[in-house]
Amino acid sequence: MINLIPFKAVRPPREKVHLVASRSYVSYTPGALSRKLSENPYSFIHIINPEFSTGERTKKNSPERFKKVRKRYLDFIHHGFIESDSTSGFYLYSQSTPKGSFTGIIGGVSTLDYRSGKIKKHEQTLTKREEMFCDYLEICGFNAEPVLLSYREELSSLEALFATIKLERPEYEFTTTDKLTHRLWTVKNESDIERIKTVFQKIDCLYIADGHHRMASSSLLAEKRANQNRKHHGKEDYNFTMAMIIQGESLRISPFHRVITKDIEIHPDSFIDQLSLKFEIRKLDGPHYPSGKREFGLRLKGGWYSLKLRDFEGDGTAVSHLDAVILTKTILKPILNIKDQKRDKRIQFVPEGGDFDQIEKKIESGQCSALFTLCPVSSQELYDISDEGSTMPPKTTYIEPKLRSGLTIMNL
Repeated sequence: MINLIPFKAVRPPREKVHLVASRSYVSYTPGALSRKLSENPYSFIHIINPEFSTGERTKKNSPERFKKVRKRYLDFIHHGFIESDSTSGFYLYSQSTPKGSFTGIIGGVSTLDYRSGKIKKHEQTLTKREEMFCDYLEICGFNAEPVLLSYREELSSLEALFATIKLERPEYEFTTTDKLTHRLWTVKNESDIERIKTVFQKIDCLYIADGHHRMASSSLLAEKRANQNRKHHGKEDYNFTMAMIIQGESLRISPFHRVITKDIEIHPDSFIDQLSLKFEIRKLDGPHYPSGKREFGLRLKGGWYSLKLRDFEGDGTAVSHLDAVILTKTILKPILNIKDQKRDKRIQFVPEGGDFDQIEKKIESGQCSALFTLCPVSSQELYDISDEGSTMPPKTTYIEPKLRSGLTIMNL
């Protein structure tokens, strides 16, 4: 049983939402971030970067910086850039892209469900980042971007309700410069709220698609506040975190491809000879992005190759079938001596849609040594790995939709 609750979102007025809501600040280059902050005084990024217009400087991720974030958040409320709903509800969000669309429900999920294993993960989190985000949440007092969760089931009753809600005029409807159209409906009707809660009470578990550290830090904060609160009863706001929940088959999961820097010298002919012991190799006329499992594209100086694994040597676990794991075990570790992909600067990760023409030019000029392209992970693989308690290697999946910051905010 999943405990999903409605909440009173703090959010922009309809006429300002296109100005306030933003992509995650980490997705901006320094130059683009500076332009955004200079040109748009309403952007939520001003809350996350409270010192931009003051010239002051505090240590990154310090309590002093977080206090300024909190103050800037309260300033936005004071000036009416964002405001709290008067009643609790759920929020139906739809994102349309040139390649398709996504629809999910935004509400509060229980951190107890996370700790008890009802909200499952497929990535390991770093303790230091958990603790840092926990401090951030405790001082700032809000969730500004939902954790993205998914479920396996086909919930026809829920889809029918969503279709009915979508017949109404959206509270928000705007298009952003990245060619995404965003729509949001408020769900305030008591019978609709109870219907949504009841559907999720019948679901055994949810799966984290994106936001592992946000989920873990929210859980850490809930435990911390529960220990401090003598009258803790489990229904306080701090026991929940904001999430958007979407049907798993509608997720778009793309691969991260692997770039080997010039710090590892690769001689194409001898490298191909080494790889031929485990792979069937074909020379190709152009780029290769595999659609089948246990196959990789390889770009070296001089051209593209297809690598198809001869014999699979997995151990029966779901995670051993992952192409990212196979690549690690057959090439990255034994041949290139890359043992810790989280910390080794000789390997870089490029999501689908990256500038591969530029990467190829760097390989030809000797600025990079190789590019490995991988097949996407399926949602079924994500679920199987989560169910068995395994975790994927770093940067295995690039999952969409990517959600906007400041569209709905949950007070803690």
